[in-house]
Amino acid sequence: MAAENVKSFFIAIDPARHRDQLILLRQFTNRYPDLLGSCVILRDLGGRLWHIEVIRSEDRIILTTGWSDFFSHHSLMFGYMVIFEYRGASTFLTSILDHSACEIHMGDPGGSSSTSQPLPSFQITMSAPRFCHRCIFVPGTFASTNLPRFVNDVQIHDAAGRVWQIGVDSRANGVVRRFARGWAEFYTTKNIRLGDTCVFSLINGDVPAFNVFKVAVGGGEQTMLDLSNSLYEIFCKYIKYD
Repeated sequence: MAAENVKSFFIAIDPARHRDQLILLRQFTNRYPDLLGSCVILRDLGGRLWHIEVIRSEDRIILTTGWSDFFSHHSLMFGYMVIFEYRGASTFLTSILDHSACEIHMGDPGGSSSTSQPLPSFQITMSAPRFCHRCIFVPGTFASTNLPRFVNDVQIHDAAGRVWQIGVDSRANGVVRRFARGWAEFYTTKNIRLGDTCVFSLINGDVPAFNVFKVAVGGGEQTMLDLSNSLYEIFCKYIKYD
């Protein structure tokens, strides 16, 4: 198939909603409602074929039986991206990107497997009671395990090469408690809003540095991922319907 005819899209994973079934992206299925039969085949980068049953409900196309096996085998986590490239005959080539946008490989036809080491990460849903536009509280388990004690600030890197210095407040034992000074500017500049879930992926632990992206969810349905600048340019190339 010529490259210009590849039909591709990606979905940001939320295990609470996607572990047992997956609604395919409506922008794709509405444009090509007759491409898929009662079963689709997902081919992973290891060459393994996964046969997934399809059900249709109103204008939705849903992957059901067999999807949970694919989900478990590839150890999908919140914020991972599954990229679907349609290859004809109800078959998709799939690839998976972790929080750092590294491609993950799980298995090959012979049964061996390898994967990139997932980056330590935590997620926060922005809500008013936490005063999230002023500061965010870092989960204690994450901070004590992955961040140095008595650190004064952390860094957030964006795609333009800008480094945002974010001051931290720590507990008496030196464990980071919250991101504070500088967070409000980042929050506003990156257009983060109440209800967005932000995933913080640690890319360097000695001088703590993070990539941050957000998943915007509305109406109880999957939506296109609303990416922060740090990952937007990487993923936009995968949206191609023609």
